[in-house]
Amino acid sequence: GGSAGAICWFDGGHSDSADPDSYRLSKLNEFERNAVSSSNETKRNNKDGDDGNSKDWEYIRVEGLGIWPGLICPHYDRIQSNGVPRMTDFD
Repeated sequence: GGSAGAICWFDGGHSDSADPDSYRLSKLNEFERNAVSSSNETKRNNKDGDDGNSKDWEYIRVEGLGIWPGLICPHYDRIQSNGVPRMTDFD
């Protein structure tokens, strides 16, 4: 997307790739959890406190190609599903 397209040119960037609302692997895991029909498996997941709706994640810093010096923070003025403003985490 546009965010990764912007980050790739710099030394690095501020990424929300760990956001479970947009991270592909998380979506696949959610699908697999929903496909489980065993009530024992459901009880075990609830006992562990993992209801699949966790918003506990952190922004990450990713490397770019380094063509332009510096770090970039796409969507600097946004708040993702973890409730943390990007500008606060980036600064």
